[in-house]
Amino acid sequence: MITRPLLRSLRNDLPMPFTFQQLGNEAPYAKTVEGRFRFVCPHCGDLQAVVNPRNNLAHCFGCGQNINNIDLLLALGYRFRDAVGHLQHFLRLYKSDQAQPKHSTGPAPPQRSSHGPRSIKDILRREFEKLARE
Repeated sequence: MITRPLLRSLRNDLPMPFTFQQLGNEAPYAKTVEGRFRFVCPHCGDLQAVVNPRNNLAHCFGCGQNINNIDLLLALGYRFRDAVGHLQHFLRLYKSDQAQPKHSTGPAPPQRSSHGPRSIKDILRREFEKLARE
């Protein structure tokens, strides 16, 4: 059953960088710049979505959209119930990961596949990466 407390927890207690890590190649291109987690907005395609660590909410300075974990998965094509199910699984992983002693700081960045692009979205993501490096 999907409850308000569950939705609130998925939005507030599951850090967006951890969600990106779990999504792997499915996640939009992301990087940390000056301590801020930034990613390509799934709505406008600009690398201007920035996560506010105080409220775990991203804001795209390109199109003005606010994006939380659920919004992100919906924008990636998930149906609502599937998005909630995946995020609930990610939250369990995050909480169990937090319970383990750590030697490094923060979640690892999203892993990129060494294989070629799978779709136009992956091709565009790689082009954004090239532009970001220039």
